[in-house]
Amino acid sequence: MKRVLLTGAGGYIGRHMLHKLVARGYEVHAVSRSAPVATADQIIWHSTDLLDAAATNKLVSQVAATHLMHLAWITEPGVYWESPRNDDWLSASFSLLESFAEYGGLRALLAGTCAEYDWSGGHCVEDKTPLRGKSLYAQSKLAFRDAAFAVAKSTDLSVAWARVFFSFGPHERPERLVPAVIRALLAGERARCVDGSLERDFMYVVDVADAMVAVLDSDFTGDINIASGQPTTLADIVNRIAVRLDASDRVDFGDYPRPPDDPQRITGDNSRLSRIVGWSPEYDLDSAIDETIAWWQSPSN
Repeated sequence: MKRVLLTGAGGYIGRHMLHKLVARGYEVHAVSRSAPVATADQIIWHSTDLLDAAATNKLVSQVAATHLMHLAWITEPGVYWESPRNDDWLSASFSLLESFAEYGGLRALLAGTCAEYDWSGGHCVEDKTPLRGKSLYAQSKLAFRDAAFAVAKSTDLSVAWARVFFSFGPHERPERLVPAVIRALLAGERARCVDGSLERDFMYVVDVADAMVAVLDSDFTGDINIASGQPTTLADIVNRIAVRLDASDRVDFGDYPRPPDDPQRITGDNSRLSRIVGWSPEYDLDSAIDETIAWWQSPSN
C-alpha cells in the first residue's frame, strides 16, 4: 500500500490535499501541531512538533511511509521572509528527510518557492532561470533543496522539488491580497491596493494542491514549477472580485507605495507540469474567484 506522511496537513495548501491523496489510493498520515481539520475517516492524524528532531524521528519510524509530502515551514506574513526560524525549519526539514530515507522512504515531494528564482527576467523556467533567492526564507529553501538532492544521490530516494507561485483561495491568510480585498468589500469598506499593473502568476489553491499530489504520484524527479504559466494583473483579479460584489467604485489602486525592487512580472513556465506530469487545472480564474468569495461569505469565516 502507498502510505504518505503529509506535513503541514492542517495548513492552507495541505488541507486541500487530504481527500485527493485518499482518492489516489494513499493511506494518509497527516501531521499538524494544531487540532485536525474535519476530514474523512481514512486520514490518520499525528500531533507532532517537527522542530523536535527526536519526536520527528519517532514519528517517521512508526509510520514507515513510502511517500513524503513536506509542506510545513514558517509562513507568517510580514515575518517569514527574514525570520531566524527559517534556520530552524531548514535543520528540521533535513532531519525529517534523513529519517524518511533511513526508514525505507521511496518518494518525496518537497515544497519550495518561486522566490528562489532571480525575478529580474520576469518569466521563470526550471534549470534556465538563475537561482538567486534574496531573502533568508528563499535561501533556506534553496539550501534544503540542495541537501535533499544530495540525499537522493546517495540513496534510492526519488525527490521532486515543487516551486509554488502565487496561490489564492479558501483558508488563505486574511492579510494577503485576494482575501484582504474580498473582506474589505464585503464589509462595505474601500479596498486599498498596490499598483494594479503588476503581473503575477495566480493559481487557485485547490489546483495547487491537486498539481502537487499529481507530481508526488508521478515518477518525475528534479525541479518543477507549480504555476499557471500565465500573467494576470493585480487590477484584473481585483476588478473581477469587485464586479461580483457590486463594488467597482470602492477599489483604490496605487494606495500603497510600490517597493523599488518589485518586479513588473513574475510568472512560471509550467511545461514540465503539463507535458511531463500530464496535469491540467480544473478551475479557471472566474470559477476560482467565485468559490473564494463564497467561502469568505460563509458565516463561519
